[in-house]
Amino acid sequence: MLGLAVSVQFAWQSGEANHSASEKWRSWLLTELAQTQAALNQIPLSQHPTAWRKSYREARRHYKRVELFVEYCSPREAKYLINGPLVPKHDPDVSPDMQEPRGFQVIEEMLFASDAPDTVRLNAEARMLKKQLTSLVGYYTGIEMTDEALLEMCQLQLFRIAALNLNGYDATFSQTNVEESDWCLEGMEAVLRCFQTYVSQQASGQQDYRALIRQLTASRKALQSHPQYDTFDRLPFITDHLNPLNRLLVAFHQSCGLPWTDRQAAIQLKTGFLFGKESFDLRFFSMYFDDTLHVREQAQLGKQLFFDPILSGNNRVSCASCHQPARAFTDGLPTRASGSEENGEKSIARNTPTLLNVALQKAFFYDGRAYQLEQQVSDVVHNPHEMQGNLEEAARRLRQVPSYRQGFAQAFPASPDSVITPYAIQKALIEYEKTLLSLNSPFDRYLRGEKQSLSKREIRGYNLFAGKALCGSCHFFPLFNGTVPPAYSDSEMEVIGSPADASNHQLDADEGRGPVTGLDAHRFAFKTPTIRNVALTAPYMHNGAYNTLEEVIDFYHRGGGKGMGFPLEHQTLPFDSLSLTATDKEDILLFLHTLTDTTGTTSYPPAFPLFDEPKATQRSGTAVPH
Repeated sequence: MLGLAVSVQFAWQSGEANHSASEKWRSWLLTELAQTQAALNQIPLSQHPTAWRKSYREARRHYKRVELFVEYCSPREAKYLINGPLVPKHDPDVSPDMQEPRGFQVIEEMLFASDAPDTVRLNAEARMLKKQLTSLVGYYTGIEMTDEALLEMCQLQLFRIAALNLNGYDATFSQTNVEESDWCLEGMEAVLRCFQTYVSQQASGQQDYRALIRQLTASRKALQSHPQYDTFDRLPFITDHLNPLNRLLVAFHQSCGLPWTDRQAAIQLKTGFLFGKESFDLRFFSMYFDDTLHVREQAQLGKQLFFDPILSGNNRVSCASCHQPARAFTDGLPTRASGSEENGEKSIARNTPTLLNVALQKAFFYDGRAYQLEQQVSDVVHNPHEMQGNLEEAARRLRQVPSYRQGFAQAFPASPDSVITPYAIQKALIEYEKTLLSLNSPFDRYLRGEKQSLSKREIRGYNLFAGKALCGSCHFFPLFNGTVPPAYSDSEMEVIGSPADASNHQLDADEGRGPVTGLDAHRFAFKTPTIRNVALTAPYMHNGAYNTLEEVIDFYHRGGGKGMGFPLEHQTLPFDSLSLTATDKEDILLFLHTLTDTTGTTSYPPAFPLFDEPKATQRSGTAVPH
């Protein structure tokens, strides 16, 4: 059992504003939770799958109304015990063991995947879920919160609808995701009704409030008019409904005269657009959240270091040797041979991933062994199969270069790091990597309202990607990597069964995350990578097994490794055919090409700085990698 107290990660403040909404929500919240439990109570009393499913649907309706609150206040409980995905989960801070799925989605699978579920297990799961809800009721009875937090949880629910609900993250078997999105908005409307005391005081508040309610009504009607999951047109709904709702929530927040909470979060809610570069707080993804001075100078310095082989053990390999800007910061090879045999350099058994948007994730390397970008930098420099270097030795070399001494002094003024330290090297590199943002593709421009940037077939391709093809439940909108929105606090690992090569005859021998955690369920599990710029980053899969995106799409269409007959006990990918037509596959491919954007990321520094004593250390080539 997880401790509920630890789930409130952000400061709830006691006391009310002059026109507070803070007590009006409580009776609504507790009533909805009680009705959720009452519907679950009906499951053991029923004797027929149709009745079970009806009770389950009623429980989901009440829960989805208050999901915005539970996810905000009790995220661990929501993930592990109430409504987490149908895959085993592992959090070393909670338990060294794998946590099996619990809660709504487990019940849903039993009810909708079979007409003859195990009633003993079904009733046990329903009892467990009711127990968790009882704990929430007790906790929420006394919780205090600010009004600004209520409004912020509404915005986060908009993000959750776009990124998770409409991409099949839950309701996998019933496929009621569109209908459930309507229930989510219904809950948001109930929260906003608590703010009527604000709007009675000023004209601007009344105007913003009425506009919000009108937009909510229109958005719910759009969902109700087309509830079919596979054919729902997601992108127009996001641009025409969720984006306007977010803008109106920001305006209403301001007209209420409320501050913004000071919690550390991935999403900056005060911006007018939820899904763009300006909405992500890069500090959240960094180990050093508050170290924000002189980051522009540090990024410029880091760019020079990125292309300079001085960080490697033999002065021949730079970061850019593997991560080449012209190839979207990959290298075009199946697996990386880090140099020639005569130089004693060894091969790397995995494909080189892109560094575009690398800062917007919470796990690094295919096996997820690093949780911070700073840790990833150190690992690569010291890895005997990669740069074969040492940060202490690199710092010593850099001190021999006048321009580097000057650059570090400018980037880290009045700091011990101005004399060049391993920390300063890492910090400069990650600040450069934070500039490698790719969020201006045709897909992004469509989200911002440039409707002409996507064709009808490309839009259909996204709807297939998010719906029938089941891609969006692992590659999360809008970053399309495996770090779970909107909290972005953890990254998912998936067992998909990649083959050893394109012949698809046998499973690749690389066990991925398994050796990292020692857990059987993690054998052959790999981090879900971003598919932004995927048209530029061939070959594909962790081992570069496929040369074309068509091969990748066909792999998933066939049900992954298990669908091909590989022995995979823990595959998390559905292993039956997706039943995609040739046109479906073509449209998904067209959509994938709309994620291409390398704007402002492809330039190189002109040359390497010179040493005080040129013969002391030799470096090969120029700053442009070969």
